[in-house]
Amino acid sequence: MVDIYPFKAMLFKNDDSGNISELVSPPYDIISPEQKQQLKKINKNNIVNLILPDEDNGFDKYTSAEKKLNEWIKSGILAFDEKECFYIFEESFIENGKWKSFNAFIGLNKIEEYESQKVLRHEYTLSKPKEDRLNLLRKAKTNFGLIYTLYDDKEKKVQEILNVCMTREPLYDFNPEYDADLRFKIWKIDDTAKMNLIVDYMKEKNILIADGHHRYETSKIFMHEVKGLRKQNIIKSKKLKLNSINKEIFPEDAVLTLFVNFNQENIKILPTYRMIKFENFTDANDIKMRLKKYFKINDYTDIFHEDISKELQHDNAVKSNFLNNITNYMNDSKTRGIHSFCFIFADKSIVFADLNKKLTDIYGSLSKEDEVFENLDVRILHRLVIEDLLSQLKVGQIDYTHSIDELAGKIHGAVNYDMGIILNAPDINDVEFLSFNGKVMPQKSTYFYPKPCSGLLMFKMDL
Repeated sequence: MVDIYPFKAMLFKNDDSGNISELVSPPYDIISPEQKQQLKKINKNNIVNLILPDEDNGFDKYTSAEKKLNEWIKSGILAFDEKECFYIFEESFIENGKWKSFNAFIGLNKIEEYESQKVLRHEYTLSKPKEDRLNLLRKAKTNFGLIYTLYDDKEKKVQEILNVCMTREPLYDFNPEYDADLRFKIWKIDDTAKMNLIVDYMKEKNILIADGHHRYETSKIFMHEVKGLRKQNIIKSKKLKLNSINKEIFPEDAVLTLFVNFNQENIKILPTYRMIKFENFTDANDIKMRLKKYFKINDYTDIFHEDISKELQHDNAVKSNFLNNITNYMNDSKTRGIHSFCFIFADKSIVFADLNKKLTDIYGSLSKEDEVFENLDVRILHRLVIEDLLSQLKVGQIDYTHSIDELAGKIHGAVNYDMGIILNAPDINDVEFLSFNGKVMPQKSTYFYPKPCSGLLMFKMDL
C-alpha cells in the first residue's frame, strides 16, 4: 500500500566541510536559540544555517537559505551520491548508563492524503510551523530532515535485508558534537534486487507518522502547489528516473522518510508536559478544589521548601530526589492502571491528582475506539481537566517541555506561568490502534525518543 523509492542523497563532503559529527544538528523544532548559536560555533557549515536560516545581506531568511545552499553545492561542501540507494540508519543512545539502539532505513515515500490510510497521522498540527517550513521548502526545494514513520515488520522481511547489509563497514559511524550520548551509523543498500524486495514488501504496509507531521503536511501543500503550476504550464518540472527500480516520479510527489519497524524494544515515547498561564487565575487552592470533582488529591508540597527552585539548579542531590519522587509516583500509577497527574504551582505547592471515577460514569458508554482514546492521559488532561474543570479560568498560554526540572524551574522562576502539569506518555500500541481507526490525538501528545539528526542525508528536488 505504501510506495517508496531509493534516491541519490545529497550529503556533506567530509574533506571540504569538516567532520560529519560537527555538521549535523537535532531536528529544527527542538533547537533552542542558544543551541542554534552553539551549533554555528561548532562548525560554520553546520546544517542549522539552512534549517533555521537568518536574514543576510538584505535577503529574507528563506532566500538566504536558498543562496547558501546553492553556494555550498557549487563549492563542493555538499555533493550528491553516485547512485540511487536506500540507506540503513542506526541510532544508539544512553539510557540508565547503558547503550541501546534501534535501526531503520531511509528512502523517499510517495506523499498520500490521510484519507487513503496509507500514511496515518496521530496528532493535530499548528498552522504557524507549517507556514515557516513551507516558505523554506519553496525556496530551498530540499528535505534537510526526516519524516519519522513507523511500520509493522513482525515477519522481519525488511529487517532481514537490513541485517545482512549491516554486516558491512558503515558509511558513517560517529557521535554528534551536539550530544555525545548519541551515536549514528549509516549503510548503503545499492543492490537492485534487495531494493526491489524492500519496495515490494513495503507495498503491504501502512506507515504511521511518529514525528514530522508539520513537515509531511508542508510537503503535501508544496506538492499540490507545484502540480497546479505545472498544469498552468508556469513550470515544467522533470520526473526523476529511478533506473534501479525502473520507475519515474515527480520529485515534489515524495518526501524524505525514516522507516522504523516498531517491533523493536528501544522505540521510546516520552511524555510532553504542559506549562499554563490562565487569564482568570485565582490561586492554586481554587484549582485543587475544582479537581476534587473527579480526582483524589494527594498533597506533596513537603518536597518543596522556600528556596527549592534555586536548589534544583545548584544541588544535584536535591534535584535527583525531586525527580525520583515524581517519576516513581508516575511510573507506579501507570503500572497500576491509574490515571495520575502531577500539578506544580507557582506558589511552590505540588499535588498528585489520581482519577477516581470511571470515564463511562462521566461520559456514558463508549465504543472500543472511543474507550482507548478517552483513556489516554493526554486526552483526560485536555478534555476533563482543561476544557471542563478549569474552563472558567481560560487558558491564555500553554507551552511544552519534556523535562521535569525545566518545568519546575520555569514555574518557580521568572517565567510567568500559573502551573505545570506532568503526565504519563501514551503506549505505542494505543497510538497505532487509534491512528488506524481514524482517531487523532491532541497536539504534542507524543515525543518519540531519540530523534534522528538533520543534515546527514538530504533530498534535493530537481525542479
